[in-house]
Amino acid sequence: MTITEDKLETIKDMISNGGQQEALTALTELVDEEKGNSEAHSILGNLYYSSNEKEKALCHYEKSAQLEPDNTNYLKSYADLLYSEKQDAAGALIIYEKLVEQCSGEINTIMMAGHLSVSVGNLEKAVKYYNAALDIEPWNFEAPKFLEAIKRQTEQKQNEVSLETAYQRCLELENLGQTDAAIDALKDITVKNPDFALAYNDLGVLLFRKGNKAKSLEYYEKAVSIDPNNANFQKNLADFYLIEQGEVEKALNIYLSVLTDNPEDIEVLMVAGHICSAMGKFQSASVFYDRILSVEPWNIEASERLNSLKQKMA
Repeated sequence: MTITEDKLETIKDMISNGGQQEALTALTELVDEEKGNSEAHSILGNLYYSSNEKEKALCHYEKSAQLEPDNTNYLKSYADLLYSEKQDAAGALIIYEKLVEQCSGEINTIMMAGHLSVSVGNLEKAVKYYNAALDIEPWNFEAPKFLEAIKRQTEQKQNEVSLETAYQRCLELENLGQTDAAIDALKDITVKNPDFALAYNDLGVLLFRKGNKAKSLEYYEKAVSIDPNNANFQKNLADFYLIEQGEVEKALNIYLSVLTDNPEDIEVLMVAGHICSAMGKFQSASVFYDRILSVEPWNIEASERLNSLKQKMA
């Protein structure tokens, strides 16, 4: 046994007997003396890790893996901490791909390579690893779950691309003046994607232009029910309530809701001011016009409206 090996055995005994701090000191001296000792760096990494000094642990794990690149334990320790501490999935995956080659048939290594592949967005590679795990362990219950999750994610992305393509086609039809065709295409989208609020809103807009106000209202309300925080959808519905149905209070409540999320929406502030003024709520109207002027001091309409209200309240 060499002097270095003898020192390492003594240090291991220290650790076994609870002398972590003493061992840490001895190891630090040892790696200073013999910087090329991979086992010393690995043990020192373990001690730092157990004392929650992750940066120092990572440094020594990396050194041990560099000094002995075929040691699977050193590689795993470094890769695992690289991922958990630094969130470096790409770096960890490179190491695990090497481990898969070295540890032929080791399920945990193959599964981890699959997980890391998912983390870096390489689903095709992840599928390869999960299937490899199943080839070795057909009874493995985890791999099928991950494969199914990848399948759902892939299908969802494909549906999103398909939906975006279909919606862009609707916009093109409308731009070409083919409103009826655009309406039909939007309706088709809502059948296949019943939670796509934008299609309902656009249907409301197009049907309003066609004079079908009852159906337009139905679609405006549907859009808001699906996405109640969308300011554009809310404003379209509020405008309809106010202008087409004269439901002032109903419209005002929606406008106020929009202002809660965006208190500097000039268009809504102006409408809210007009409504309050028409209802005789001059003080409230003044607040809205004042807010407009605080955002746009040059706004002539707000300034004139405010001056008019001040004369009425004088």
